[in-house]
Amino acid sequence: MSSDTSEKGFQKDFINYLTSTGYVKRTTKDYNVVSCLDVELVLNFIHTTQPKAWKKFAKINKSNPEVNFIKSLVRRIAKYGTIDVLRNGFRDAGTKFDLFYPMPNNSLNPELKAKFNQNIFSVIDELEYENKDNGNRLDLVIFINGIPISTIELKNTFSQGVENAIKQYKKDRDPREQLFKNCLVHFAMSNEKVYMATKLDGANTRFLPFNKGIENPEVKDNYKTSYLYTEILQKNQLSRLINNFIFKEEDIVIFPRFHQLDCVNTLLNNPQPGNNYLIQHSAGSGKTKTIAWLAHGLLNKFDKNNKRIYDMVIVISDRKVIDAQLQDQVKAIERKQGVVEKIDQNSRQLAEAIKSGTNIVVTTIHKFSYILDEIGDIENRNYAIIVDEAHSSQTGSHARHVREGLTNAEADDDILDEAGDEFDEELLKQMEKRRNTPNLSFFAFTATPKAKTLEMFGYKDPSFGDFRPHHLYGMKQAIGEGFILDVLENYLTYPTYFKLVKTASADPEFSEDKAKKVLRRFVELHPHAIAQKTSIILDHFMNSTRHKIKDQAKAMLVTSGRKEAVLYKLEFDRQIKSKHLPIKTLAAFTGTIKQDTVEYTEANINDMGNKSIKETFKGDDYKILIVANKFQTGFDEPLLQTMYVDKMLNGVAAVQTLSRLNRIAPHKNDTLVIDFVNDTSVIQKAFEPYYGETTLEEETDYHKLYELQENIYDFYIFDESEVENFFKEYSKGVLQAKLHNLLSEIIKRFRGRDKEDQVEFKKKIRRYQSIYSFMAQLLPFSDLSLEKLYIYLKFLSKVLPTINNPLPFNVLEDVDMSSYKIDTRDEGSSIILGEGEGTLKPLSPTDSGYKPEEQTRLSQILKSLNEQFGTDFTEEDTLFVSQMTTNMLANDDLMNKVHNNPKENVAAIFDKFFMEELVNIYQNNESFYNKINKNEGLKERLRQDLLDLVYKEEGECI
Repeated sequence: MSSDTSEKGFQKDFINYLTSTGYVKRTTKDYNVVSCLDVELVLNFIHTTQPKAWKKFAKINKSNPEVNFIKSLVRRIAKYGTIDVLRNGFRDAGTKFDLFYPMPNNSLNPELKAKFNQNIFSVIDELEYENKDNGNRLDLVIFINGIPISTIELKNTFSQGVENAIKQYKKDRDPREQLFKNCLVHFAMSNEKVYMATKLDGANTRFLPFNKGIENPEVKDNYKTSYLYTEILQKNQLSRLINNFIFKEEDIVIFPRFHQLDCVNTLLNNPQPGNNYLIQHSAGSGKTKTIAWLAHGLLNKFDKNNKRIYDMVIVISDRKVIDAQLQDQVKAIERKQGVVEKIDQNSRQLAEAIKSGTNIVVTTIHKFSYILDEIGDIENRNYAIIVDEAHSSQTGSHARHVREGLTNAEADDDILDEAGDEFDEELLKQMEKRRNTPNLSFFAFTATPKAKTLEMFGYKDPSFGDFRPHHLYGMKQAIGEGFILDVLENYLTYPTYFKLVKTASADPEFSEDKAKKVLRRFVELHPHAIAQKTSIILDHFMNSTRHKIKDQAKAMLVTSGRKEAVLYKLEFDRQIKSKHLPIKTLAAFTGTIKQDTVEYTEANINDMGNKSIKETFKGDDYKILIVANKFQTGFDEPLLQTMYVDKMLNGVAAVQTLSRLNRIAPHKNDTLVIDFVNDTSVIQKAFEPYYGETTLEEETDYHKLYELQENIYDFYIFDESEVENFFKEYSKGVLQAKLHNLLSEIIKRFRGRDKEDQVEFKKKIRRYQSIYSFMAQLLPFSDLSLEKLYIYLKFLSKVLPTINNPLPFNVLEDVDMSSYKIDTRDEGSSIILGEGEGTLKPLSPTDSGYKPEEQTRLSQILKSLNEQFGTDFTEEDTLFVSQMTTNMLANDDLMNKVHNNPKENVAAIFDKFFMEELVNIYQNNESFYNKINKNEGLKERLRQDLLDLVYKEEGECI
């Protein structure tokens, strides 16, 4: 007999498994199309489980109590939804009815487990759901206690794919049918893929992937998608979904995506206080909801002795959005007041919340540094600490304070025996608290784990010895499933070419690297460079980006500093005004920037009233956001379609910055990056470790810390006795002046060393501070000598004199820029990332060592720069521009207007004189004329430059 490869065979296997695990198989005849219920099962559940309530209800509703009950239940479902009825039941005639008994979190009350076992899980195949003859059918419908919760359309890829099931829902299923409104989730399923939707809306229905990866793994002797009925629809899991996951948000049912459910289940499987957990979830993973579900799950997780595993859950986040969403979600699940407390005022509020034992607290990590004394004597508790956006701050001093404040660890007597006095003893107690945290568990979320993060929170693979995240939803999967866009798919580079000339007869010497840095910044800040890039950006935005996302698209310009952001903002506003463009810009930067005697802040440079930049940028008129560090991370604006990059990017910063573009939005089909600075190979290298799973090849060797300690003492700038003496005086609380006096002799010794020693010494102590701050939380022991050196260096590093030569800004006195050009010919390409995992290396205590500054003649520096950024403007071209200027200065009509009018007035008629000179050039050099005339942006820039130059030359003549 041949194999059954039909859809019916697939359907039969599905049902057989469900019925083998306790489901009741029902038929379409058992379904009432008017009430959308399996009425018999509803009444059986009520009669069996709540006889007293039913007796009271029937006594009041003497005629047809069953009909009245069903009518009341139907009304309740229609008004509040199925999830509300299943979770909370309803009241009628003074009687409370439960429609579902959840699986209990513990075994303290055996009656609750008995009630759960009374739930009736059932399935109907080929359900005729329409109230008419020969109506449409559904392959499968899942019921709990007679109430439908899920519909399923099956397709076998031997005949049809999952796309056909989705098409069937969109085209052949009327979303106005009450059954579809009542069900919590609709699955489109083949033997290869599963998709889900919680709301049917005809052709607009959005089905989300519900798969274990981009491809579902093979399952021995079963379908790749069998997990839907062997795991998800099983009684225990379905009960958890109803009781702990599914909720309504703005009248939309929220059902977890597979990776969200899998992540929470994995972390709740056997969480142990004292262990840490790392979750690598890409942008687009729905991290806020995952965190909220996890917080709720951890709070309600009990051990085998029916004791809560964690007494409190603390969510550490710097994102305001999670505060409100977390509260809303937990309330939707619990319907209880006071479960969540948002710490949005000060550190005292955090201290009070911890003292009172608030169930879930949402705060920032910095507040812990101020409350250590206040929470030091709190009774022993177990804390689950969920870290949103884990990064280096979670491995530094602030994280140390979290551990010290919340741990219940006590130093053993044998450890305290090492103390020489009461100050040593107190320090050892602090170190043990930080190092040994048996009552704390960190659950750290990040899309871009660094080496420190992996070692601190990841797990060590016993087979390979590397560190890995406990759960992964990578960038590759998020892109593949359509939850974020690939920001590297359309990447244009616009290289910048410029030529600098030496204006002085002398040829002074400068440090080459530092001089190049100054000269490069001189070019970046040059009005001509700013103006030309602004013109290119505006032309591109108005001709291309503006029409994306149905004319709603916005853009971001990433600048290299706050001053650049201000200069760009001023130039954008000038060109927008002169070109009469219907858009506005915003500049985001911190503090105050002084430019041309004017002090600029976000408030006075932007037109935004009392609103924040984020709120203002949502306005239809505001199209380009100019940023300097601020908003390069943690800023979500789905309408961002294009990013203009004028800043060097690499590593995690490159990933976080460019990822501002990846949010999806209706009608947003792609993104674009135009990069004036970076090479695509650098960007590719930055992204590759985070495309799939990120691993750390090995742990940091703590023996290297001792080597670094020895290296520092080998300089003989101070010795251990001086460290010890400083620590004792500091611990006694002496006046600041005495501490400064103790360090003054050290500073004198430092000043007496040659420059190479000074540079090396400062590098070593900075390295020690960085590594020890991280390693102190991982060391399997406490060492007073390491800790005391760390404390000593914390103070010494602040008072050691600066030794590096300052940047040679006087180089600018002898330099000018003779030409500048941006090559906009790049037609764009995709940056292709690899398929494998990205491996990071552990921290190294060594550094690059001392490198003396090489002094190089200015002429050679300029030659080197011009070779790197050379332009295709010829010397002859430069002469023609000079000739145009000379001719204009000799034009009496023009110069009379310049002499008697402000620049803005002359600008209105300057184009006539400019075009006259261009025509004159055409007669002498058609090639140069074509370079200018065929590039509107270049022509406009040259016109403005010549106007500026004419006014400058005229002013100097006067």
